[in-house]
Amino acid sequence: MINTSPPVAHPNAPPMRPCGEIRDGDYAVTSTAEARVIAANKDFYRQIAKKYEQYESCTFEPYLQQILDKDLDTIHSWFTSLGRTPHCLDCGGGTGNLALKLLARGCDVTVVDVSAEMLAVLKEKARAGGHSPRLVHSSIERFLEERRETYDFVAFSSVLHHLYSYASIVQQAAAAVCPEGIFYSNYDPIVPQSPFWTRAFNTLDIAVAKTMFDLSDVLPGIGRRFLKAFTRMDPLFRRKLVSAGDLAEYRVYTGVDDAEVIRLLRTNGFAIVEHMRYPTGRTKAVRLLNGKFRFLENFKIIARRDSEFVRTAKTLQSSTSVKG
Repeated sequence: MINTSPPVAHPNAPPMRPCGEIRDGDYAVTSTAEARVIAANKDFYRQIAKKYEQYESCTFEPYLQQILDKDLDTIHSWFTSLGRTPHCLDCGGGTGNLALKLLARGCDVTVVDVSAEMLAVLKEKARAGGHSPRLVHSSIERFLEERRETYDFVAFSSVLHHLYSYASIVQQAAAAVCPEGIFYSNYDPIVPQSPFWTRAFNTLDIAVAKTMFDLSDVLPGIGRRFLKAFTRMDPLFRRKLVSAGDLAEYRVYTGVDDAEVIRLLRTNGFAIVEHMRYPTGRTKAVRLLNGKFRFLENFKIIARRDSEFVRTAKTLQSSTSVKG
């Protein structure tokens, strides 16, 4: 599905500060909140790294794998004119759902992830396949802030909803894409149109998936929900936090505003090649049911950066530096 109309920010989207804008007194709060979300992700994936691929449907569900394979085949075909090996960055690449497919297509791949345990799983799988990706143990926030390289392909696979400020990360990631390069994002939830029903359906989805794929966590999961009923709201995040997952899955219920992501990409000189929303679910049964109601939807975006925009931006930057 090609998005041909200008995106409009969803009315249920959580408030978001414009990229780069930090008001007086906000920096310490923002820094603390972001640091806590990063720490929660490290803790969460330390706990589930070994069973991640048994539970996270985007890593094994044929329907979702077909979407990813088709996209990568199309994108890789665009790189044939490069005359060299495509240089790719997998942001929050985890155990390698996307990275291993890029490596199999002959790409040079850098994987950044906040979890050493997830990268260890990827390293073992890559070695078994005869591949040697560059693995970077870092938060994507720090990596993009400090990076000097540009890439032909920058990707996020089920990552943006884990970030405290996905807008600023999209902005930085866009800047890391070279002229005619590709920005790719997939497997993140949209901002729900019916938050109550989306949350209820998500609870059903989790319960079914736990029963099918992670039976050992069913009783502990019930215990966490019981404990949450008696837990006070966290004053910084305005939500109840019982486990690392409550913060690591930062926007799993509020979603990621794909209209805002598209706006940021266009501002940075990208043309939107494809924008699609599709019903999802952790199990086939729930996904089929959700196909009718569409309470749970993910989105994907493929965008290509215009070389003329990059040249103009560099010219203006050079001109400003000379005047300074």
